[in-house]
Amino acid sequence: MKISVITVILFMSAMAVASSQTDKDVIDSYNKAVQLLKSDTKASVAAFEKCVSLADEIEELGDKAAESRKLAQDQIPKLYYKLAVEAYKKRDYQGAIDNFRKTSETGKKYGNTALARKSESLIPKIYYAWGKQEYAKKNFDKALQIFDEGLGINPNLASAWLGKALVYDKMKQEDKMKDAADKAIEIASNINDRKTLNAAQKFMRNYTYNHAVLAIQGNKTDEALKYLQSSIAYGNNSPDVYYELAKIYTTKERYNEALRNINKAITLDKGNEIVKARYYYTLGKIYKKTGKKEEACSAFKKALHPPYEESAKYEIENVLKCGK
Repeated sequence: MKISVITVILFMSAMAVASSQTDKDVIDSYNKAVQLLKSDTKASVAAFEKCVSLADEIEELGDKAAESRKLAQDQIPKLYYKLAVEAYKKRDYQGAIDNFRKTSETGKKYGNTALARKSESLIPKIYYAWGKQEYAKKNFDKALQIFDEGLGINPNLASAWLGKALVYDKMKQEDKMKDAADKAIEIASNINDRKTLNAAQKFMRNYTYNHAVLAIQGNKTDEALKYLQSSIAYGNNSPDVYYELAKIYTTKERYNEALRNINKAITLDKGNEIVKARYYYTLGKIYKKTGKKEEACSAFKKALHPPYEESAKYEIENVLKCGK
């Protein structure tokens, strides 16, 4: 019986000493973490986490140890955020994503919900930046995979949809490219992302107009017509697009539409009469085809500038015999 009492006393004394040592370990770990703050962020956050872990093993913390644990908990999400930003600046996108996730996790755990939410919102944007990098390296399959990972978190990231459109363009997958670009335009318009909206519309305007020109060069008038109309739908309001439409409608003998488009081109182009000679020459041809001699003569006279001068003069003097 005496031995048992002595054993209990010794055990309780040992526990008291161990508890005292553990409190000291908590404080020492915190102080070490503070010393590392300026020199080694990664080691500092590990020390702060050790401080919290040690403290969690103690049933009743002393005041100073409890304060150390609270201060450590406050630091941990901020330091993970700092590590994430540093990784992003080095273009270590996976490192940035991992640390932003740790920021979110520890922010929620230790009461910094604002930083947690901010980190979560940044992760899809990091995927977008990473996808752009892979696109620039011509790693198109990987770029698509990364864009999709970001969109899996935030499907309303319009810039990532535009990124996918650019990738599909390089992969010569027009239908998927158009779908992704249209999605970027739809979402950007809904969330008032003017930068992405303008970029997506410009990309599609240029894409469709350039393909229209290629179709014209290949004498594929129906295809050219489709692309030109699509370019206008994406906001192309240049005189060139209406000029090309007027020429196509003229060859198709759709003279009312040709006339409407050539007049639109004349109105939009703010250049001088020399610049507008090409429009007036086309206008003259339209009027000639529809039997409006007087209007045709007037248009050809306005087209008497290089490189249309000789052709217009021939129409005036030999074909229409204007003034006679």
